[in-house]
Amino acid sequence: MQRTVSLLEDAGDSIARHLWDGSQALSQHIDQMISVQTSASPLPLLEYVLVSATYRKLNAIELGCGCGSVGISLAQSIPGCNVILTDLPEVTELVQANIQRMKPAMSSRVRFQPLDWERPLPETIQDRKNDLVIVSECTYNSDTLQPLVSTLQALTVRSPKAVIVVSTKTRHESEAAFFDLMRNAGLVEDGSTRLSLPGLPGNGYADWATDVGLHVFHGREHRLSLSPRERSEEDVPKAQVTRRPKSR
Repeated sequence: MQRTVSLLEDAGDSIARHLWDGSQALSQHIDQMISVQTSASPLPLLEYVLVSATYRKLNAIELGCGCGSVGISLAQSIPGCNVILTDLPEVTELVQANIQRMKPAMSSRVRFQPLDWERPLPETIQDRKNDLVIVSECTYNSDTLQPLVSTLQALTVRSPKAVIVVSTKTRHESEAAFFDLMRNAGLVEDGSTRLSLPGLPGNGYADWATDVGLHVFHGREHRLSLSPRERSEEDVPKAQVTRRPKSR
């Protein structure tokens, strides 16, 4: 079944309100996982979380949501999905407009909440248990990598079963530090894959990458909750993880 997502973006110089390639690639990949549900997924843990949403409620939170494309796409694809979109206050008007435009699946809900990674988590987010944490194209600014990782760590402490999916379109070598910070924070990479992008490389924001990386992480205390299908944790195939040298 073909799904259409209608979104507004700021096509000017605003980085925060721009629709990025990594967000579109991640949205499309998630939609394909939901539709096809193949056993040969390069990201089996992410697939497990999405397939589990067919018989139980999925709580998801997106960090640095920008236009809100990934979270909105998720809520249009999965019934009974509860999504919180988060970013700095400057995107509020645009994200709210996109929420109004969306066509959610049955019983799915999306709301926006401002979130600054350099501040403690708001109580409404602290008290929430998340199954999926989405991060799309948020590693381009080396100054915000540590606050981002600290926020991810705080979320997994409160939601030990949460799975983190990160999309990255590498523009600077400094972005490699993100993976070191994740490792040092006790966030374990469970799988990765690369998706080719159509068309020619762009020329904005040092944007010469021709593909997008998808990476799945979880906390050290992560445990899969068993499904009504009696699928055990051992039944979920282990993904191949590329070992990276530490950044300098």
